[in-house]
Amino acid sequence: MEISQNDAQNSLKEVEIISSRTRKAVVAAYDPPVLIVWGLVCIIAYIATHFFLKWVWPIWMGMGTIGSAATFLICHRQFRTANPTKIANGAKLGWQIGLFWGLLYIFIFLIWLPIMAPFNGLQCTAFIITVIMFAYITIGLWSNSRYMIWLGLAVTCTTLAGFYLIPHNYYCLWMAATAGGALLGTGAYIQLRWK
Repeated sequence: MEISQNDAQNSLKEVEIISSRTRKAVVAAYDPPVLIVWGLVCIIAYIATHFFLKWVWPIWMGMGTIGSAATFLICHRQFRTANPTKIANGAKLGWQIGLFWGLLYIFIFLIWLPIMAPFNGLQCTAFIITVIMFAYITIGLWSNSRYMIWLGLAVTCTTLAGFYLIPHNYYCLWMAATAGGALLGTGAYIQLRWK
């Protein structure tokens, strides 16, 4: 049976479309709840920091703990329930990703911040969010998830704009809207549009 070049090209286009839909379905099954949680964590923590600056450390540690616990519960539930888009070796991958984030936080808070001290609060939050966005970009490159790359780049750009261009007394509100809003909005968009 001979296949024409036109038929072959059409078949390849169909394979690309199906591959893209499958990749989006897998992403839509796993990522949106986590992005939504961290978007809400950022919004609440940045707004609380704006109004209660002297409580910045307890605010962020508390919200970070809540976000981490929620992420763990979401991931645990997703890897345990029947899911038509379940990733092969998903539990192993989940632990690897969890270990990556855990080690990143150890490096940020126990190694890099003490080495580079003293920081003011503005420098500290800008540093932390840009390191986390670098991790998003890296994960996006590894997993071929363009939206992670773009999300990481967008939040990094808005962080730098806020750091260098926005009056410092409005920085936390800016970050609540841009960083928290970008995470929340991306998660909601994927949840609603990619299924």
